[in-house]
Amino acid sequence: MSHWSGHRGAVSLATVNLVISLLTLAAIVYLAVSMTSAVRNPDYRAEKNLAGELSDNNLPMAAIEEYLKVLDDRNLDLAVKGNICYLIGQLYFEKLADYENAAAYYIRARSLHPKGSFYDEAGRGLIASLERMGRRASAKRELDRAVNLDSIVTVKPGETVVARIGETPIYLSELENEIQNLPAQAQAEYLSKQGKLNLLNQMVGLELMYRAALREKFDRDPRLLKRKENLEKQLLVEKYVTERILPQINIDTLDLRNFYLAGKKERYGDNSYEEVRSKVLLDYQQEKSQKALNELISKLAEIEQVRVFEENIR
Repeated sequence: MSHWSGHRGAVSLATVNLVISLLTLAAIVYLAVSMTSAVRNPDYRAEKNLAGELSDNNLPMAAIEEYLKVLDDRNLDLAVKGNICYLIGQLYFEKLADYENAAAYYIRARSLHPKGSFYDEAGRGLIASLERMGRRASAKRELDRAVNLDSIVTVKPGETVVARIGETPIYLSELENEIQNLPAQAQAEYLSKQGKLNLLNQMVGLELMYRAALREKFDRDPRLLKRKENLEKQLLVEKYVTERILPQINIDTLDLRNFYLAGKKERYGDNSYEEVRSKVLLDYQQEKSQKALNELISKLAEIEQVRVFEENIR
């Protein structure tokens, strides 16, 4: 009995030693693989951060040098290579106006990572670079190959196509809508066939220039974006005033007459009411509108808890 116990103890000890050896070997293999992977696939975070900082400080060539250090790694993931090539292309295009190098790196980026999030943007950059270099034929070829570079084409069954820009149609209804949106006096100029053709040519030219501006990223200009924001704000306010405030202003005949009498000498040169009736009505409406607008702003300011710090204005 004691012999078997000793033998069993020896077997158990051997098993434990074997398990420990296997675990140790597994740990060594794991560490070796992890270290190899880390060596083969470093994240180059420091280099990329430095390149970004150099670019932000208007040192594009130094930034490109940092990016090129990363590209020197032959084991670098293709997706990462493609993204870095795109960033280098951006630097050559936007910071250095070196369109030949920009085009080359845009092509590399698209080739290395065709499914990258930057793919379409690199295509726009490539076309813009070719256009800047005067290579119109190459630019047209890239435009013909492009996918999703412009708005998605919407097919309108039953509509008459009067022009196409690439695969994007311009419909007769769009042309007619443009005419309808013109002032009444200007519409007469575009009612004939020749007039419509002239307006269509203007529409095509505007769209072509708009697309060229988009490809060169003028839509991202901070000053333009601010102007766009201000214009949108102004248009919204005008629509709000037109639809919410002006309809509430009622013309009171007696009040209108009293308004005229109050300003008869100073504002209307002592002319009779009938002689200045149109001006009186206009002035009356403007004053009533301004009063209603001021009252609305006061109410909104109270709701929004507006505070003005005059002491900070110098």
